[in-house]
Amino acid sequence: MAEERVLFFSDRETFIVQSIMKKVEAEGIECEFATVDMKSLSKVKDRIGSLAYFYIGDKIDFSVEALTYLRDLCTDKDCRLFLVGYESVINEFKDKVFQDKIAGKFFRPVNAAQLSEEVLNEIDRERSGGNKKHILLVDDSGTFLATVDEWLKDKYRVTPVNSALNAISFLSKEKPDLILLDYEMPACSGKKFLEMLRTDVDCSDIPVIFLTGRDDEDSVRSVLALKPAGYLLKSLPKETIVGEVDSFFARQKA
Repeated sequence: MAEERVLFFSDRETFIVQSIMKKVEAEGIECEFATVDMKSLSKVKDRIGSLAYFYIGDKIDFSVEALTYLRDLCTDKDCRLFLVGYESVINEFKDKVFQDKIAGKFFRPVNAAQLSEEVLNEIDRERSGGNKKHILLVDDSGTFLATVDEWLKDKYRVTPVNSALNAISFLSKEKPDLILLDYEMPACSGKKFLEMLRTDVDCSDIPVIFLTGRDDEDSVRSVLALKPAGYLLKSLPKETIVGEVDSFFARQKA
């Protein structure tokens, strides 16, 4: 991690937040707390690392200005923001303010030990992959998986899987920043996989770019209604494919 520091945000420093911070600090990780208001956020804006947790306590009337500022700070700092709270409140905040800027969410009730372990697990993942964006690469060709993994691995953390079913299993555990998806696969096609993804509350906002050999007009038109983030052909040169992925993340950050 570029900055091995975890920030915790809430309306106040509750007992559960203190307990989580204490357990994480016991592992040698620096923790810091700030309330979600403009004054407090301004004080910690230069201390945000790559992980932050927003514990939504009993008070849920945070100002839209402060919530938007928190979102934008995390985006600018490439900080992965997790929400902790009741499901209905998280979904409301996510839809109104955070949109696709959330790395994950934990529904209350949660206990300090459980959440502390999740924070430490996330730190371990950050350590193993640096602060790289995470791409899930889905294709039934082992050769193509290895090729694209080699192209992208210096810039991104890439997880290759050889079927849509394995992708679904992976998504039950972790949420990537982007999915590169083949169109034509046995058992479950890329189109069918994306249709299922769009109906999943937890994964519907994950951006998907098709990376496929199908270039006929009907195939392209059939997935447009599912709003993919792009459609690339496998026959494109390495520089073009890597450049398109770079451009996607640059647009997303902007």
